[in-house]
Amino acid sequence: MKKIFIKYNPYKLETEITVDGSALAQNSKLREKTERGSRLQEWVEDLPDILIEEYNDIEFDITFHGTLLDYEDLTEVFVQAHEKDERIVVKLERIPAKETSDKEVLIEEVFEKIRKGPFDELRDPEILNAFQHAKSSDFEVCVVATMSAGKSTLINAMLGEKLMPSKQEACTAIITRIKDTDSEKWQAEVYDKENCLLETQSDLTLEIMERLNQTEKVSLIKANGNIPFVTAEDVSLVLIDTPGPNNSRDPEHRRVQSEFLGKSSKSLVLYIMEGTFGSDDDNALLQRVADSMSVGGKQSKDRFIFVVNKMDDRRKEDGQTEQTLARVRMYLKKHGIVNPNLFPAAALPALNIRLAEGGADLDEDTLDETELKVRKLNRNDDLHFENFSPLPASILKNMQHEVEKAIEENDSYKQALIHTGVVSIEAAIRQYVQKYAKTAKIKNIVDTFMHKLDEVGCFEETKKELAKNKGKNEEIVSQIDVITGKVSDLKTAQEFRSSVDKALKNIEGDLRTVEEKIIERFQNRITRKIRSYQGEELSPREAEDEIDRLNRFAAGLEPDFRNEMGDLVRDHLIKTSTALLNEYKRKLESLTDEIDPNLMGGIKIEPLKLMEGSVVTNQDIIVRKYVATKKVEDGKEWVKNYEKKWYKPWTWFQESGYWCTKYKDVEYVEVEKMVQEFFAPIQESLWSSSDHVKKYVSKQSKEIAGAFEKEFRRLDNVLNSKLQELKNYATDKENAEKRIAECEERLEWLESIKNKVEAILAI
Repeated sequence: MKKIFIKYNPYKLETEITVDGSALAQNSKLREKTERGSRLQEWVEDLPDILIEEYNDIEFDITFHGTLLDYEDLTEVFVQAHEKDERIVVKLERIPAKETSDKEVLIEEVFEKIRKGPFDELRDPEILNAFQHAKSSDFEVCVVATMSAGKSTLINAMLGEKLMPSKQEACTAIITRIKDTDSEKWQAEVYDKENCLLETQSDLTLEIMERLNQTEKVSLIKANGNIPFVTAEDVSLVLIDTPGPNNSRDPEHRRVQSEFLGKSSKSLVLYIMEGTFGSDDDNALLQRVADSMSVGGKQSKDRFIFVVNKMDDRRKEDGQTEQTLARVRMYLKKHGIVNPNLFPAAALPALNIRLAEGGADLDEDTLDETELKVRKLNRNDDLHFENFSPLPASILKNMQHEVEKAIEENDSYKQALIHTGVVSIEAAIRQYVQKYAKTAKIKNIVDTFMHKLDEVGCFEETKKELAKNKGKNEEIVSQIDVITGKVSDLKTAQEFRSSVDKALKNIEGDLRTVEEKIIERFQNRITRKIRSYQGEELSPREAEDEIDRLNRFAAGLEPDFRNEMGDLVRDHLIKTSTALLNEYKRKLESLTDEIDPNLMGGIKIEPLKLMEGSVVTNQDIIVRKYVATKKVEDGKEWVKNYEKKWYKPWTWFQESGYWCTKYKDVEYVEVEKMVQEFFAPIQESLWSSSDHVKKYVSKQSKEIAGAFEKEFRRLDNVLNSKLQELKNYATDKENAEKRIAECEERLEWLESIKNKVEAILAI
């Protein structure tokens, strides 16, 4: 039995693994996976196979030092390995590590010490804003569904009140961002397609939301209020309700939804479906989900929660809950989605229970129906949906404890609410936030602290050294004057401009190469689609149906293309910003080797909001244009031989008639030709969109360069100010000892704070 020790730090993304007390071999696949600073969830599913392959053993004694959520992921992987092969035996134990809640307490303590410390630089708005931004950054949950899956009802159930319009037909035509602020009333800002503010609402209600959904020019609603299952201090959760594929009045909505479903997105996605499924729209959405999950790693799977709603409406002939879930799994597997996080749910009973508990004015029919559902959920074990949820054992155990407590207190509503499965979905969201979002947030805050502390410490150390060098003050002053001169020197500025232009030219070359590959990939998709119709003929009526399918295919191309081009533009502009920053750093380094680049002050690049390219699709195909006529067989008919007569002896031995093939004229559509012409403007628009991207990128690059130029001038002023302060320290002989003592005291304080900050990330 191999003894395995695994220490995983989710804040630093550092992993330490030993086998029988020895480090991993240099050529170990596990070393390769863990040394690149990746999350445990990116490699943990491969762990059993790698250990078996590299150590030729199937029995393992594993000690894990890390957080509870990560330990539960590790446990789940080895349980699944044992279920596949019972010979695999694993003993697991955990050394506890500090959880995110412990870290948040430490962060508040350190931040308070920094604010009360001796450095004015650490109290300036820059670090205060950076800290607040890192602390309160939004975490987005995109809610996706095809028509009538109960998406709005589920959102309302999680809100505990009716805010989203919920009808049997499609009722969401706009995007709604629902942000948790813990405030008592719902407030909202309403925007049109051009992102212009149309109106504000200080008391948002269901009636107002219904009106806004029916108002043609409304495209986006930003609502703020209380999402009860999280707290705003914990994480700024944002539920994003998106329209169904056929119910969006704005093409931008498709792009937004596609962006959330994309491979590069880390947002959590709630995919709402029913036990009945299989529409083209559902298939198209699931294909995007499958593509996104294909990037690998547990996080790619964790971020998709599939909610099978309306499970309480099933009848006996529909089978048991597990049978329904098995059918859903098979359906998802056909789309390439394996081992999905399936959560059975009954959203409507959950909503009504919470409304009743909250004292809402419900009509008698709703109350009677809710009572029936409560009894049905409580008495039927097969409707205890929390037991079918893929949650960790610790969470399920707590849930079971809550059920037992509700039974003891004779609280049938609380008991039934847990059985609806909605509480399980909320727990899954909190778990994802805890495991991924909060650990990343803590790392961002620590990085913000350390960046500023290093900068201040470096400057303080330089001042101390200058104060100590009393005998070299003339030399130091002379050097500082030379550096100050170089900062505004025309020749230096020209060299800097030249190096910037060269760097930007290289990036533009890379942009064109990647851009051509993207266009080629999409043209290949269209070509494959055209070839799939080779030699096919349909009736005009069937061709009209096929045009509908082609329209959906084309509509799916548009957001995918825009996202890929958008990612390309975003990547290009980030590279442009990085190149500009690096060139400025090189300029600083060229001034003197004795001036640390950190002295320039903190440069913060705000992410730029990018517009993305578009593919204009031609939806106005007239099927009749492709209709042709041809003769086809129309059965057989008997043709009588009228020449055969008794009075014509030469006809006596002829046949009395014969069977003849009948023909008729029919209209048909040569589908391949129609499809080629359908896609011609789309292919043309790829290049058109490409030209648009080039122009946009060129414009944005110039704007970025202008913004950086302005920022660099500011930084030059900061540097000159710091150089002047250093000059004062170098020439002030009378107060040298006092200044040295001050610097040493401040540096000692800084060292203490840095140790505390570094300790935040320790487990």
